Amino acid sequence: MIKRIFEVVIPDYKYWKQNIKCQTGCPVNTDSRGYVKAIADGDYEKAYWIARTPNPLASICGRICAAPCELACRRKGIDAAVSIRALKRFVTEKFGVEIYKDKNAFVDNLKKGFKEKGSGIIGIAEDTSKPVSIIGAGPAGLACAHELALMGYKPVIYEMEKIAGGMCAVGIPPYRLSREVLQAEIDAIKALGVEIKLGVQVGKDVNLKELYDNSLAVLIAVGAKRSRMLPIEGGKGAGVLGGVDFLRDVFCGKEVHIGPKVVVIGGGNVAYDVARTSVRHKGVEYVTLVCIEEFEQMLADKVEIEEGEEEGIERINSYGPLSINLDGKNRVISMTFKRCISLFDGEGRFNPRYDDSDTITVPTDTVFFAVGQTFDLSFLGESGLEVKMTERGMISVNPDGVSTSLKGLYVAGDLAYGPKLVIDAVASGKKAAIHIHNYISEQPLSLKTYEMHKESFAKEVANNEVAHPGNFEKLKRQHVPTAPTEERAKSIYNLVEKGFVKEVAEEQGSRCLNCAVNTIFNGDRCILCGGCADVCPEYCLRLVSLDKIKGDETLTRLYTNRYGKSPEGYGSAIIKDEDRCIRCGFCAKRCPVDAITMERFLFKEVLQR
Repeated sequence: MIKRIFEVVIPDYKYWKQNIKCQTGCPVNTDSRGYVKAIADGDYEKAYWIARTPNPLASICGRICAAPCELACRRKGIDAAVSIRALKRFVTEKFGVEIYKDKNAFVDNLKKGFKEKGSGIIGIAEDTSKPVSIIGAGPAGLACAHELALMGYKPVIYEMEKIAGGMCAVGIPPYRLSREVLQAEIDAIKALGVEIKLGVQVGKDVNLKELYDNSLAVLIAVGAKRSRMLPIEGGKGAGVLGGVDFLRDVFCGKEVHIGPKVVVIGGGNVAYDVARTSVRHKGVEYVTLVCIEEFEQMLADKVEIEEGEEEGIERINSYGPLSINLDGKNRVISMTFKRCISLFDGEGRFNPRYDDSDTITVPTDTVFFAVGQTFDLSFLGESGLEVKMTERGMISVNPDGVSTSLKGLYVAGDLAYGPKLVIDAVASGKKAAIHIHNYISEQPLSLKTYEMHKESFAKEVANNEVAHPGNFEKLKRQHVPTAPTEERAKSIYNLVEKGFVKEVAEEQGSRCLNCAVNTIFNGDRCILCGGCADVCPEYCLRLVSLDKIKGDETLTRLYTNRYGKSPEGYGSAIIKDEDRCIRCGFCAKRCPVDAITMERFLFKEVLQR
C-alpha cells in the first residue's frame, strides 16, 4: 500500500502576507482585496484611495491593466477570478482624478492621504538645486516623476512626441483608454510640480551629456516604440508596415493610408490593437490575424480575442510567415504562410518548427508585423557618456533593476527589462525614484513591511470581515458590459467597455474570498473530533496522523520540545489546503471547544528613512 505524505508549513506573518495573492501578485503591491471588500460594503471613496495610493496611474489601470492580480486570485482556482480590474475602474469613475476639474484639489487630497497612512516620502528632498531629468513621458517616467515630486524634487520630463503618455497615448487605442482619462492622470502629475516638455528629442534638441551634467540625476525611460520586422522574402515591399509604427501614427493624428485587405502577424495584445484599429480604419474591408501559436498558447487576453472576433477579425492559428508576394510594381498582393508544428524544443526553449509542405496564401495589400518591439538608443551613442552596454546593444542594468554603470544615470520600464505591462512600468518608475533619492540624499529610504493588526473574531463569526453574503461562493463572474459591435467599430474613439453599475459592482466585489482572514487553530484546545473537517464545504481540512506529515522543521521541533519525543508514529493533526479555503467560517462555528478562530492579518509597506 502506498503511504501518502502531506507536506506542510507552520505559518508566520510572512506566510499570511503571501497568502493575500492578489496583493503580492501586483507589481506595486496594491491591496486589491481591500478595495474590492470596500466596494462590496458600499464604501467607494475608501476603495478608491486604497487603489490609488500605491498606483499613480490607477484610473488608467482600471481601464487597460492586464491584471496580474486576477491571474494570482485564489478564486480563479475555484471557478473564476474576482473582477478586480473592472472594480478599480468602477471606483475611479466615482472618485478618481478624472472627476476633478481642479487637479490641485486632487493633489491636496492625495498628499493628505499619504500623510495619514504614515508614508515617509512627503517633502523629504533636501537638494533641489538642480532638476531630476527624465527622458520619456510614458508610465515609467510619469510614475517616477510622481514619486519624486511628492518627495519635493523638481522633475522635468523630456518627451519626443507632441503628446505625453508614452505607449498609453501612442500604442493603446482610444477605444480601450479614453484620452480624457489619460490626460487627467497626466494633469494631476503636472499639478504636483512636474514639468513636461513635449516635442523635445534628446540627442537632437537636447544633448544627453549636457542634461546629465546639469541634473541631480537622469532617468532614461524610453519605451520600445519601434516595430520589430522579420527578414523574409518581400519584406521590403510597399504595404509592409510595422504595427507599433502604425498605431503611433494613427493616435498622433497623422493621416495613414492602408489598403482594404489587411493581414496582421502576431498573437499578442499589440497584434489585436493593430487588427482592431485597422477594422475601424476607413476603407478597410476585412482583417486577418495570423500567428504561430495555437489558440490556447496565444498571449493576447481572451477578451481581446473575443471582442476582435465580434468585430469581424478572422483568426488563423499555427501558421508562420513564409513570404510576402509582390506584383511587378513592388506592391503587396498576398502573403504565404507555413504550418507551425511546434513552438518549443525538448528543453522548453522557444524554437518553432515548421512543415514547409503545408502552406496557405492569404490575399492582402497591407501587412502589419506585430511580433515584437525594439528601442531607438541612437541618442545614447552620440552623447559621449561612457555607459556599459550589453552584447545586444542594450544598456547594461545592475542587479537592482534600475541603476547603470554610470553613477546618477538610471533606466526604468521597458528599457530595464523588455516590453511588459503598464503596471510593471509603473512599479519600475517608482523603484527608480527611490534609488534616485538614495543617490542624491545621505538619508536613504528603505521599504518596510508592517503587520497593521491581527484581529480575532468571535466563534459565531459575526464580524462582517467573514460574514459573506448568502451563497457568495455560487456567484458567477460577470462580463464587463460592452457597447454594441456596430456602434463601437465605427470609430477608434468609441469606447468598447461600459463598466459595472452599482448593484453589479457590489455583487462582484462580494465574490472576494477575503484572503486576509485566516483560520487559526489552537492545538492545546483541539480534541481532534474532526467536526471542522466534516462541515467544510470545500473539503480543505483533513485529520491525519503525524507520521504522514513532512515539511516545516518547526513542526518536529515544537512536538519534540513539548513531548520529549519525535512526532513520527504519535498523535494526529489537522492540516488545511489553503488554496481551497473560501473563508466561510463554518469550521469556527462548528468547533465545540473554541479551538478555531478567524483572524485578520493586514499589512502595509511604508518607505522610511
